[in-house]
Amino acid sequence: MENNTKTIDIVYFLRYLRSKAVILLVSAIVFAGLIAGYSYKKQKGSVNKSEQEILKSVMKQNHDAFFFTNVKYSDAEKPEKVYNSSAKLYVEFDYSDLLINEDVDQLSFQEISKSYENDVCTIIKDGKLLSEVIEELGLRNDEDMKDITPDNLQWLINRNFTGAHVMNVVISDVNPERAKKICDKVIEKVNKKIVEYPFVKSSEIISEGTFPENGYYTISTGGNSIDKKKLVKFGIVGMMIGIILAAAVLFVLYAFTDKIYSEADINDAGLKLTSGIRRKNIDYKRLAGSINLYDAEKVLLVSVDGKTDAKKDAEEISKELKALGSGVKLTGTGSFLDDTDALAKVKEYDSVIYLVKYGKTRLRTLKEAEEILSRSAKSLGVIVR
Repeated sequence: MENNTKTIDIVYFLRYLRSKAVILLVSAIVFAGLIAGYSYKKQKGSVNKSEQEILKSVMKQNHDAFFFTNVKYSDAEKPEKVYNSSAKLYVEFDYSDLLINEDVDQLSFQEISKSYENDVCTIIKDGKLLSEVIEELGLRNDEDMKDITPDNLQWLINRNFTGAHVMNVVISDVNPERAKKICDKVIEKVNKKIVEYPFVKSSEIISEGTFPENGYYTISTGGNSIDKKKLVKFGIVGMMIGIILAAAVLFVLYAFTDKIYSEADINDAGLKLTSGIRRKNIDYKRLAGSINLYDAEKVLLVSVDGKTDAKKDAEEISKELKALGSGVKLTGTGSFLDDTDALAKVKEYDSVIYLVKYGKTRLRTLKEAEEILSRSAKSLGVIVR
């Protein structure tokens, strides 16, 4: 590695990445989960915020309709993504005191009847009654109603009389299932409450809350608010980011660490490979053939740092050399880095081959071994295991 530079062989780097496939896969999965999870959380927050805003707009619409004549209630002009559940109550008023009063004319009778109807409609707004509805249904457990109060809830309820006795109660909500539950609970409590007043003779539930169904109705409105395609898209983007980041980190490790990964690294040390590129499974026969091409009689196979077994490999290669009828004598030594076996033997040999471990042996250790041992024997090359 002359002048503190290192040659990067892209082919070898791609092979290095392939050897780190597990790291790339784990990184891809982790980032896919993180990015998709972020998208889900953002969408969920957006959904909840949207539903809260819709509820607030319904409350405002009904509030304004109550005080101003130019605005319609949400049961008459339903906003988009709002569901209406309606129930009916039959109310019989007690007019006995009026009938025996000779001063009550027909007009006064109608006005009083209208007043009774307004009174019943007002009772539905009773704070205690609506507090019980909120608590019994656990409305504050829902994200979009976590801050609901009786004063808020009253503006989700529309009520009016159709005819002389039938009161219509309508609940407007962004959730159809919840709209029906609130409607049922309100009508149940109102039915019991109004008979406590002397002007109400009796009350009876004609129909419970209807289950809202329309063109965009689904059983679970919250679930369909999450864009699954967007989650998949963000997951794929996350995978790509994970792979790219992992590859970038691995490139830094590959390029800026003093480890032997490629033929270019061997060349940077001023040496050559003994038998071509590194193979996953060592081919002793091929190595024997390559060594037999050298003009050498006695060759010392040196383990540069003890991360390889030079003695075992030398025995296997020697068997193949013998099979070839070669006269080359090959002997393995212990670690150059850790003991003096190679230093003691090198003078007995005319040539040296260095044995290194792919991705483990440091280039500077190889250079050190070559610099010292080449004083007594010729350096033939390097075998990468």
